[in-house]
Amino acid sequence: MDHRSDLGNKRGLKPKCQTMRLTTLLSVFLITFLSCKKGDSTPTPTPDPGPVKQTDITAVDSKVQTFMSSYNIPGASLAITKNGKLVYVKGYGKANTATGEDVTPAHRFRLASVSKTFTGVAIMKLVQDGKLNLDALVFGAGGVLGTDYGTAPYNANLLKITVRHLLQNVSGSWGASTGGDVIDQNPSYTYKQFFDWLLATRPNPKAPGTVYDYSNVNFVLAGRIIEKISGKTYINYIKEDIMAPIGGTQTEMSGKTEAEQKTKEVKYYGQGNDLNFVYSIAFPRRDADGGLMTTATDLIRLVTAIDGSTTRPDILNSTNLTALTTPSSVFSGYACGIGIWTAENVWFNYGSLPGTRTAFMRNANGMCVALLLNSRVDPTTNETPFVYAMQDMILDFTKNSSYSWQNIDQF
Repeated sequence: MDHRSDLGNKRGLKPKCQTMRLTTLLSVFLITFLSCKKGDSTPTPTPDPGPVKQTDITAVDSKVQTFMSSYNIPGASLAITKNGKLVYVKGYGKANTATGEDVTPAHRFRLASVSKTFTGVAIMKLVQDGKLNLDALVFGAGGVLGTDYGTAPYNANLLKITVRHLLQNVSGSWGASTGGDVIDQNPSYTYKQFFDWLLATRPNPKAPGTVYDYSNVNFVLAGRIIEKISGKTYINYIKEDIMAPIGGTQTEMSGKTEAEQKTKEVKYYGQGNDLNFVYSIAFPRRDADGGLMTTATDLIRLVTAIDGSTTRPDILNSTNLTALTTPSSVFSGYACGIGIWTAENVWFNYGSLPGTRTAFMRNANGMCVALLLNSRVDPTTNETPFVYAMQDMILDFTKNSSYSWQNIDQF
C-alpha cells in the first residue's frame, strides 16, 4: 500500500471533519437562538418617572386659608425651604378679585420694608468686594456722599453718621423720636431735591450710635450709597449683582399707580384708612427702604443665600454675614436691615404698606419661610392680633416638626 496516499487521505479528511463539526455547532446555536427569541420574556424598561411633584399638605394649607379668611386677605404666596431645598411653594386666594385670577407661585408682590434686607445685603456685598467700608462716614469731606446733598457746613451729629449707623437704624436722625420719618413728604421731589430739603430742615438731635429709632430715610440714603459706589442704579445693582448670581429673575421696582402694574403682579387691596393710599405711595423714590417687588420663591432664594448654611452657597462670606446680622450695642433686635429674634434663634424681616404685608423668617434649624400678602389690616385700628397671627404662623412653619416636608427641591 502506498503510505503516502494514506497520509494524503488522512490529511484530506481532517478539514472535512472540522467543517462537519462547525456546521453542527452552528445549527445547534441557531436553533437555540431562534427558540430563545420566540419565547423571549425580557421586561420592557420602566420609563423615567420624572421629578417628584409637590404633594399638598392639608395642615399647612388650612392654616394659611384660615388666617386669610380671619383677616380679609384676598391673596397670598408661600415659599418654604428645608436645608436649602424649596420643599413647599403655593399660591392662595386671588391676585385680582374682579377678574377671579388665582394667585400662583409666579405672582409678584410689593415687599415693603423687606426691601431693607436686600439693601443691607447689597451694602455688605460692596464691602466684601473691597469697594466700601461699613464704618465709612456718610457726609462731609471724605464721606461717601460728601457734599452731594445739603449745604456745608454740616452739624456735628450729621458728620458722625456712618454707613453702619444707617443700616442699624441708629443714625440719631429721621425716626419717629429723632425728628420724624418724613420719607413720604414732598413725593414729587427727586432724590437731590428731597435730601437737600431734608438736611436743611430736619434736625439731627441724637449722636449716632446712641439710640435706636427706625427710619426709612436711613435706607433711602443707603440706596444712594449703593448707586455712588457701584455706578449702577439701585435696582440694577440688586438685579445684576445680588439676585442674578443666585438664580433670581423676578425682582423688580414697584410702580406707584395701578396702571404701572408689572407682569404677574398682584392687585393690592386697602382696608379701612388704607383704601385711598394703596396706589399713592412715593415709588420709585422709596426704592431702598420699601420699593422692591418679587415672588415668594425669589425672596426665599435670597434668604437661603444669607442663611449661613452650607446647603446652598451664600452670597456673603462668613465675615460679612456676621456683620449683616450683628445688632448695635443699643438695640439687640435689629442688625443691618434684618431683625434678630434671639429667643427663637431666628433672623427675620417684616414689611408693611397700604395693601401689602410681607415677611420672611430664617430658623437656625435649617427651615426658612417667606409669606407675601396683597392686603393688611388697617394699622390705625387694632392690627396687633393680625400681626401676631401672621408671625406665629410663620414661626410654626419653621419649628413644628409634625409637617411632612418632602425631600424635593423646586428651585
